[in-house]
Amino acid sequence: MALIRVGIIGLSTSAITSWAKVAHLPYLESPNGKYIIAAVCNSSVASARSAIKTYELPPTTKAYGDASDLANDPEIDFVVCSTRVDLHYPTIKPSLEKGKDVYVEWPLGANVQEAQELNALAKEKGARTVVGLQGRVSPIVLQIKSLIEEGVVGPVLSSSVDARGGTKERDTISEGLKYFMDRKVGGNMVTIGFAHMIDYICFALGDLTALTSRLHLQRPEVPLRGPDGKTTRTVTSDVPDLIHLFGLLPTGAPVIVNFQRGQPFPNDPGLVWRIHGSKGEIRVASPSGPTLQAFGYDKATIHVHDFETDEVKKVDWKEAAKKYAGLPEQARNIAVLYEAFAEGRGYPDFGDALARHEMLEEVWKGF
Repeated sequence: MALIRVGIIGLSTSAITSWAKVAHLPYLESPNGKYIIAAVCNSSVASARSAIKTYELPPTTKAYGDASDLANDPEIDFVVCSTRVDLHYPTIKPSLEKGKDVYVEWPLGANVQEAQELNALAKEKGARTVVGLQGRVSPIVLQIKSLIEEGVVGPVLSSSVDARGGTKERDTISEGLKYFMDRKVGGNMVTIGFAHMIDYICFALGDLTALTSRLHLQRPEVPLRGPDGKTTRTVTSDVPDLIHLFGLLPTGAPVIVNFQRGQPFPNDPGLVWRIHGSKGEIRVASPSGPTLQAFGYDKATIHVHDFETDEVKKVDWKEAAKKYAGLPEQARNIAVLYEAFAEGRGYPDFGDALARHEMLEEVWKGF
């Protein structure tokens, strides 16, 4: 099979958070036998050339400073967009207009309208699409889903989630992430941390309906930290830092979710997810919080309580994770998506992304 020629948008050497570097590059540079990086597109040709040199990409790798130029390159098969959220729409639209297959990080757009437009355009042009909702292929999430489908705890009667995260601190944020406090940008605690979590929960349990939400902004004045950790200034946030969500599974079983920005209580896990069934209960605990899709999940545990025997057993879910153990943690689930796309099997696409954007629109009504 010919290698899939990839053009990456957003492989920066200077970005505060370079997700392309830590999550995409490790797999694409590995001897995967499926992909080759053929081009880099940044804000300028000079920036793209700098990335090619810094990451020691092949000298044949093309450098672009405009997304339209990348889209017009007939030697690019697959365009990967890993920029800040508000740049997803303008940088990936030219490639979709040319009918290229694309991978866009989550959120798909800065708002539901952009997601609707990109999904419609992809359908019109017949482009295959991938969206970075990689929690669906996380081995621990797949194990949870399997336990439910196997009936280990019987029919699910209810589920509850208590999570802390979204940002590292509850009351400050780094200068580079100040846009998390500006809702119109589209990347924040609700659309990233909470949305990734609710997506893998729905993937495991089923989609939620009859949503009722309450979103609160408890700390509207947020100090910004410079590289030295000292406060540089304060910004006013319009993004909630506490989410309460209630919904019903397709069976009618209730699900209650609490998500609060920042650190958990000392020595408490940042995520406790309980799935209560007729025969038992599943308890998922993650010291690092709700980021089961990205990082920290290596230390997460699954325990099952059997009501009849009153025994609690730990479930070993890590065997399935060994295939990609040689990659950095953030890159492992991304690697699964790349493999699935190359093989034409089970991966989240723009349709899935739009459904999650539409769910978030309902959640936002509680603010």
